[in-house]
Amino acid sequence: MRLLATVGLALALGMPLAARADEMADKVAVAKALVDKTILKTLDTGFAGALEKTVAQMPEEKAEKVRKDARAEFDTQRQTLLDGISKQYAEKFSLTELKHLQGIYEDPIYQKYQAMNADPKSEINVISQAAVTKLLNMLTLAAAGDQKPGVPNYDKPMQMPAK
Repeated sequence: MRLLATVGLALALGMPLAARADEMADKVAVAKALVDKTILKTLDTGFAGALEKTVAQMPEEKAEKVRKDARAEFDTQRQTLLDGISKQYAEKFSLTELKHLQGIYEDPIYQKYQAMNADPKSEINVISQAAVTKLLNMLTLAAAGDQKPGVPNYDKPMQMPAK
């Protein structure tokens, strides 16, 4: 009788742990799908474009080696991001919240919105790039001490090279 009670207690105590483990696995699975559709989709697109710009001027043999090596490292880092970010989302959001987010990303209107923003030729990106370029130029000039690049500062005496 005592053995039966002990087994019953162990089962009763173990069930919530198993249920929590199953819920965490479900949360991680939903979070991975979200991360893959959002963050990593953007990263994939950006990396592919940057990689092709990098190898564009290289001889084809070298370009292929760079592509292969860069892609292998990218795939490793991508998996690290997928696992790490998904785990963080699974810890911070409930399963219901994650499924709600998943529904937002699957919404056709949201997908249309994202497609517009992702199109590098869209007017939205032209406007954004122009504004960002102006801001970066402003910061570059500020960092250079208000001196325009390539314009000599005649206020400082010219130093002669040492003999």
